Amino acid sequence: MVNFIRFLSSKLFVINLLVAILLFVGIVYIALEYLENYTLHGETISVPDYQGKLWSDTLGQSDPNFELIISDSIYQNGAEKNLILDQNPAPLTTVKQGRKIYLTVSSSRPPTVSMPKLVDLSLRQATSLMEIYGLQIGELTYRPDPCINCILEQKFKDKNVPAGARLRKGTRIDLVVGQGFSKEKVPVPYLIGLPLKSVNYLLKDQSLNLGSISYEGEFATAEDSANAEVVDQFPKYTDEPSIYMGASINITLVPSSNTNSADSTVNSPD
Repeated sequence: MVNFIRFLSSKLFVINLLVAILLFVGIVYIALEYLENYTLHGETISVPDYQGKLWSDTLGQSDPNFELIISDSIYQNGAEKNLILDQNPAPLTTVKQGRKIYLTVSSSRPPTVSMPKLVDLSLRQATSLMEIYGLQIGELTYRPDPCINCILEQKFKDKNVPAGARLRKGTRIDLVVGQGFSKEKVPVPYLIGLPLKSVNYLLKDQSLNLGSISYEGEFATAEDSANAEVVDQFPKYTDEPSIYMGASINITLVPSSNTNSADSTVNSPD
């Protein structure tokens, strides 16, 4: 025991202890430096905004700080092929160098959907079902039949299209609708000031068709056309049943900013 105590107080033990401590500290320091360099601890950079740009191999190699990966492609009406619609992480997010950026781009073709069975449904039911499937109502044709407002036929390009047929999303389907055995007339709806999309819904709800479309004013962009509003219509508005179901209404569109300055002589509802 006495010899052990003497060893602990000897110069040899002290030197060995200091060497061991220095070695331990050195190993820990080297390990921490390695981990910091390997993980880029504390070093972050901001993610650029790639949305709205067109994907290409050049873009994918343009920034060595990130790895760009296309994770999904979806169809968006009117979008150019390979347009970047979304990204993850989002723009301006701070991440470490070398982070993978997952992109969603637009595809050139819309997905296909299965044609639902519309025959024997009411026009309102058929309209709702087509919206669910991503299809659009084309021309309505009325035919004498005891089932009023029932769907008698569903057509695409003048041919009957069976339930289950694969069609591109957004396809217009023409419908033959039962009219009853009397020539039923309906009022002319008031369309002035409405955008084109609302006009289509309102006319279909009234069992009418959209006729010719004319344009007045300057339409500089596609957005101007999409937001255009009705400034004139023919036949004019009336709340009295005056036109047959299935008749067409012709409209004139102007850029939405010009609607308020339109001809004040246009009919308006009471």
